[in-house]
Amino acid sequence: MTDFDPNKEPSAWGSWEDAEALRRWSFARRTPEQRLAWLVSALQLAYQSGAIKPRRPDASDSAAD
Repeated sequence: MTDFDPNKEPSAWGSWEDAEALRRWSFARRTPEQRLAWLVSALQLAYQSGAIKPRRPDASDSAAD
């Protein structure tokens, strides 16, 4: 794998290594707020599509209170 330089935009096509370098470069350029917004959007899409189900508290846990 070639060395990763976050200051230089990698090639946008080619090998798997090129794609991985582009992904890492793109991620490094995002702010924490942008990363969180992306995560929230991905989770909303996953919930809406049914890919993941929301966690629900156990009914037995609330009965003990």
